[in-house]
Amino acid sequence: MNSEAETPPEPPSPAEAHANAVTLVAEAIGELMRFWNFKPSMGRIWTVLYLSAEPLDAEEIERISGLSAGNVSMSLQDLAHWGVVQRAHASTGAPSKRRLYEAETDIWKLVGRVFRDRELRLVDQTIQQLEQALGALNTHGKSSNPAEMLRSRFLATRVDRLLRLAKVGRRLVAQLASTGTADLAPLSGLLGRGV
Repeated sequence: MNSEAETPPEPPSPAEAHANAVTLVAEAIGELMRFWNFKPSMGRIWTVLYLSAEPLDAEEIERISGLSAGNVSMSLQDLAHWGVVQRAHASTGAPSKRRLYEAETDIWKLVGRVFRDRELRLVDQTIQQLEQALGALNTHGKSSNPAEMLRSRFLATRVDRLLRLAKVGRRLVAQLASTGTADLAPLSGLLGRGV
């Protein structure tokens, strides 16, 4: 039996607790961005800026995020393209040669832009391809052979169902992007009948 009592570890200082919290949140948002097919570094950098009370320069972002200078530079360009990060001015009023950045804080504005610029484009491409397939079936899929005629009708029916689903989905995504709400009744009605 050890007679010396073990000394409990020192609790982290407030600064360490803050840094740990920022790191945990940045990692979580980075993984969420990966799930949405963005670079995780973009999520990490946006989080570092979002959680900062003051605009930061690239060196500060590197230090806090643990990312390389090149990764920070490229990710800042990508984030600026998406309107997620913008250049900021020093709060002291004195001119500074440092390029400072701050995060867009209206999260719904960010999500809405992604829905408009990415998801709607993908849904529109899908609708276009389904319409082309349906047009090809209706134009060239006709046959005097009963088996081929049934097969064409079957394919056209299934493609048409997918097209209707895609159009309902497009309306929902557009509504969600513009208002932040979506009425799922048309989708559930369509799915309830079997797509």
